[in-house]
Amino acid sequence: MTGAVAREREEGLPHKGPHLSHSRLNRYLHCPEQYRLYYVENLRLRRPSANLIFGQIVHQALAAFFQTHDNPVGVFRESWTAVHDLALTYSQRDSWQTLRAVGEMLLDKFVADEAPKIRNVEASEKSFELTVTGLDLPFVGVIDLVATFEGQKTVVDFKTSASSYQDYEVILSDQLTAYQMVEPEALQTALCVLVKTKAPKIEWHVAPRSDRQLTDYLAKAGLIAKEIASDHFYKRPGKWCSYCDYLPVCSGDSAKAKTTLIQIR
Repeated sequence: MTGAVAREREEGLPHKGPHLSHSRLNRYLHCPEQYRLYYVENLRLRRPSANLIFGQIVHQALAAFFQTHDNPVGVFRESWTAVHDLALTYSQRDSWQTLRAVGEMLLDKFVADEAPKIRNVEASEKSFELTVTGLDLPFVGVIDLVATFEGQKTVVDFKTSASSYQDYEVILSDQLTAYQMVEPEALQTALCVLVKTKAPKIEWHVAPRSDRQLTDYLAKAGLIAKEIASDHFYKRPGKWCSYCDYLPVCSGDSAKAKTTLIQIR
């Protein structure tokens, strides 16, 4: 976590060969050229997002709580202190100090109010590798939590966010559909959102998965996998380009690209 480059969670999995994941498929859907720059050219920000690192450390703290019953606030505080001197990019309203305070309040609130709702923990930070018919490469990922919530076996994904989620975001979540493939006996999926508002709050959004959703997701995954295998990469311009890390590359600003991006091996 204290390295100079923040990486997606799947990159820490034991599987090192060619593979697919929700993160990879989702990035290609967002913008095929962004996929190429990230996964093929291996370009990363020189100064990673502080919010990205913050979310990863919160995940670590929650995993420690469920796996070893460690105090998540203490785990968070230790890891967040370790990144104090790193060159990170903070939003205008955030600083190392404000994120530390928010993280501690959120985790305190989680232990007091939300943890008692979760029982029979079966897995935390569960890595998986699936061989799926129709996909030429293994499908890998990490499930945050499998446990009983509201009396039912549930696949839970934790999110940190600056704003509340809407119910449709769990109903339509491809990520949760992918995780349901790994845990077919789970009766529902849920997003547990730790919202970084001035008065931190935690929200639950719960929804089941249907066979149709699983079928549709696999069909979509198959189509995207073929496009990636065929090196079909192209720019998908839109307002989202304004906050894309790779805008300097796509807009031809080589000087800014050189100062903001680095190619990793």
